[in-house]
Amino acid sequence: MKVAVLGCGLIASRWVRTLADDPRITIGALADPDSDAAERLARRYQLTVPRLTGWQQALEIAGLDAVVNLTPPARHAAVSAAALDAGLHVLTEKPLAVSLREATGLVHQARSAGRHLLVMQNRAMDPSFLAFRDAVRAGTGPWAVTADTLVTLHRPGFRTRMRRPVLTDLAIHAFDQIRRLIPAAALDIQAAEVPLPHQGAHCALATLLLRFTDGSVFSYRGGYTSGGLHTPASGRWGAVGTDLAIAWDGENQLTHGAIGELPESQEPLPQAPAGYQLVIKTMVDVLHGGSCPELAAEQNLGSIALLDGALRSASLARPCPVDLPDPLPEALDAAQ
Repeated sequence: MKVAVLGCGLIASRWVRTLADDPRITIGALADPDSDAAERLARRYQLTVPRLTGWQQALEIAGLDAVVNLTPPARHAAVSAAALDAGLHVLTEKPLAVSLREATGLVHQARSAGRHLLVMQNRAMDPSFLAFRDAVRAGTGPWAVTADTLVTLHRPGFRTRMRRPVLTDLAIHAFDQIRRLIPAAALDIQAAEVPLPHQGAHCALATLLLRFTDGSVFSYRGGYTSGGLHTPASGRWGAVGTDLAIAWDGENQLTHGAIGELPESQEPLPQAPAGYQLVIKTMVDVLHGGSCPELAAEQNLGSIALLDGALRSASLARPCPVDLPDPLPEALDAAQ
């Protein structure tokens, strides 16, 4: 299949490296308003393909089958919609869209067009996180879950122009993850984000508190910082239920034990391919007839409902209910 990569910023290297190594994929074009960014990416991976300054031009390339949507989050919905309208499959970075209304519209559009719309889920499908998830699921809830994710970006790119970069671009990972961890429906969410302009135009700290119908709660602190405050990219997680307390260091160590009992046991996690590599390969598998419902946009609507609620809460400075998406069939069995 021939794909066009729309957006050549920092994250594009992860995509292009994996796609270029897959014999089932031909990269047909690179598009970015910054022509130097596209040129650097082409040189790095020795790609002799058109370098375009407009993503609309890429949709007109002959023989194109799919696009990789790496544009800034505010443009995700419009770019994905145009690609679907052109009859193309779409592999998109998170978030699928920045509102539940836009995301739901894209899901219906993809189904009507008979095309795959697949969303990056690298943190939620990370094997170490899934080991943490399995350890939590072995216990009994309701659960009190905490996560801290504090990241330093040396090339913040589009995030310098975002109003709430942490909730929109970073916390979406946590929304994907907590949905895997707590099966109950989300009830309401309270969120706030404070910019840190003295550290950088993109720097901010955000907090959120999410309640579930089974009594579970999720407390999250995230931030783009200039240094000093730092966690692994996957964050540091803890969960306490009625019988178990479990912690994950965000890398390769689980610590768990029964409530009130010492000592706790530590369990090293097996090394596994990076989440990005796994997810991109799985997306390509889906394009060639494979199945992974977790990556389908239908299944991502719950995360966008959390994002939508968090952004409303931050804007209104009060808790907001989580508007659950209308039920939809799980995924396309096979796009035509």
